[in-house]
Amino acid sequence: MSKYDANNITWKQHGIGFGVFIYILNTFVIPYFSDQEVTLESILFMIPICIAAGFAFGRFKKWQAERNN
Repeated sequence: MSKYDANNITWKQHGIGFGVFIYILNTFVIPYFSDQEVTLESILFMIPICIAAGFAFGRFKKWQAERNN
């Protein structure tokens, strides 16, 4: 079993992970605790927003890594 190495994770993987985290948080967790309904419209509406946010976060991580080298 190999050890986890954060340097082996690409900026795309960072972005996907962040996008999925934000999607689950904003679509299911926050509405649950604020007593709001989770509708199909809200589920579908958040997909492109979270994809864009994840992509932007991943690009920022790439820029940050290149800047530190």
